[in-house]
Amino acid sequence: MSEDPTKPTKPADLRNELGEIGVPRDPTAEATAKAAAAIRESDEERWRRTKSNMKTIGGAVLLAFFIRIVLFEAFEIDGPSMEPTLLNGDRVVVAKFPYGLFLPFTSDAVVSWGMPNPGDVVIVKSPYDDIDIVKRVIGVPGDRIEIREDVVWRNGEPIHRRVLGPCLEEESSEDPTDCEWIEEGTNGELWRTSHSMLSVPESMSPVVVPPGHIFVLGDHRDRSNDSRNPRVGMIPISRVKGRALAIYWSNETHIRWDRIFSAIQ
Repeated sequence: MSEDPTKPTKPADLRNELGEIGVPRDPTAEATAKAAAAIRESDEERWRRTKSNMKTIGGAVLLAFFIRIVLFEAFEIDGPSMEPTLLNGDRVVVAKFPYGLFLPFTSDAVVSWGMPNPGDVVIVKSPYDDIDIVKRVIGVPGDRIEIREDVVWRNGEPIHRRVLGPCLEEESSEDPTDCEWIEEGTNGELWRTSHSMLSVPESMSPVVVPPGHIFVLGDHRDRSNDSRNPRVGMIPISRVKGRALAIYWSNETHIRWDRIFSAIQ
């Protein structure tokens, strides 16, 4: 049945034809409004993504600072004082949390809660010149340490000592014909030390390690500035930065692939 052309237009039909406000619709204005709304939604989504990325980056930075300050630190070996255990150019991972909280650019720990064991290789802040040095712990509080003809004595007994033979050229800065390796050990730990066969055997009068201190030696006994030097002396535990765990990279004139990812003995 056809509509009566003379029938008045209903208000709803009028709104459909003229728009909600009673004026003809403008397709261009509607498209512009939709585009503006889409831009607003896009800006809001972009801002949400930016905030999410900023939170992720901020969290990663805070985590890196926490790891660097509290847990672990990288350290580069400079010099021969710990040969053959550590060589010039070795880069090691140092665990900081076993002994205390040591903040960057400070000389002493904020708080100390642990004590190294004899045989541990540690990074300490030297009392003499305030630089980081790496040494091996020989004595802890209460220990009586002395050296007799190059032999280290601890609490009245010589520590384990066995001659291994000439130094290997690739793991020594010395002439192999003038250098020998000696295995030492105490407290159930074994390690290698380097000695010049041309040097006069060394002796040191007995000393007792005071509370809160450690006695340290370098594994290269002829090239190490350690507790035998009165200017360095016993190391306060507050100056122990951490324990050296492993070598993660090693190079000097060439990459030493066999040393990478090796544990420190």
